[in-house]
Amino acid sequence: MNIPRAALALLSVLAMTATSLAGPIEFQLTPTSIAPGPGHPALVAALVPIPPPGVPYIFDPSAHVPVVVPVVGYDPTRLPTPPGKDIHPDGTTHWNNDGYFIVTVHLTDVASGQSADLQFSGRVHMYNQYTKGHGWSGINYFWFKDSQDVTLGGNEYTITGTNHYQTGPASLKVWVGTDQPVTTPEPRTALLAGLGLVPFGLRLIRRKAG
Repeated sequence: MNIPRAALALLSVLAMTATSLAGPIEFQLTPTSIAPGPGHPALVAALVPIPPPGVPYIFDPSAHVPVVVPVVGYDPTRLPTPPGKDIHPDGTTHWNNDGYFIVTVHLTDVASGQSADLQFSGRVHMYNQYTKGHGWSGINYFWFKDSQDVTLGGNEYTITGTNHYQTGPASLKVWVGTDQPVTTPEPRTALLAGLGLVPFGLRLIRRKAG
C-alpha cells in the first residue's frame, strides 16, 4: 500500500503534537550502591554515589533533549593514609588503580509511582597522588557506556551511560519515549573508523590496477 507523502508528513506532525501534549515527565533517579570488582581497594574507597537533588528530574518531550544525571563520583580524599614505607623521601607517593564496577540505581516514574532497580557496569582508571600535609588528590577517567530500557507508568525509559574514557562523574543519559535523536560518532571515533577502512580501499585500488 502506497501512502502519499503529504499523508506521511501529516502523520509525523500529529505524532509530534501528541508527544508535546504529553507534557513534561517527572522521574527520580538515585544511585543506591556501587560494587567495584574484587582486589581494587582504591576503587572501593574513592568511588562514591552522587546524591540526587531534592526535586525530581524533568524530561520535556518538546525540548527533544535527554536529561543527564551524574551517578558516580570520585573522591580521592577518602583514600587511607599510606604507610610510611610507601612514602618517598620527598613526602609523596602514587597509587594508580583501574578496574570494573557496577552501580545500582533506583528509577521512579513520579506520576505513577512505579519504580525499578537497574544496574550499569563501567570501568574506571585512577591516578592518585599523595603529598604529606595535603593528603590525596588525583584524576580519574570513566568508561561508562552501558544501557538499559524499562517501561514505568506507560513511559518508555532509555538510560545510557555517557562517558567515553572521560573524567567523572560517571553520568547517565535519560530519554523517555521512542523518538530518540540519532547520535553521530565523535570526530575521533569517526576518524578511527575511517582509518580502519584504508587497507580495504588500497586493496581494491590494487585489484583494479592489476
